[in-house]
Amino acid sequence: MKILGIDYGDKKIGLALGDSTVQLAVPLEVISNRGIQTIDVLCKMVRNEDFELIVVGVPLTTGDHHSAEQLEKTRAFIKILSSAVLVPVIEEDESYTTAESLRLQKEEGAQAPEDALAAMLIVQSYLNQII
Repeated sequence: MKILGIDYGDKKIGLALGDSTVQLAVPLEVISNRGIQTIDVLCKMVRNEDFELIVVGVPLTTGDHHSAEQLEKTRAFIKILSSAVLVPVIEEDESYTTAESLRLQKEEGAQAPEDALAAMLIVQSYLNQII
């Protein structure tokens, strides 16, 4: 199954590709959050690339980087996206993905943008649970 991973942010949205057959996720790109225009872009991407599932990271652990307000915004985004696409949209805890993506850049030399790496980690977390 081909999976689109999303790390939602107010300004930027990280995207990743996951494949349940090989149990692997890779970063794709970062796009600007332009509200409803972003929903249109994601709908086209889902259709053109034959994604069968969308996994969106949600900040279930609040703290320095995440807030209850961000959780509400992310869930509102999920609700709009769910009504616009014909594939399931599910939530996955994104706690600590930002810190881990920064570590991957610093210690492992990952060249992908932080938000795309976070999206990759979100999808990989989902894939690790369905084994």
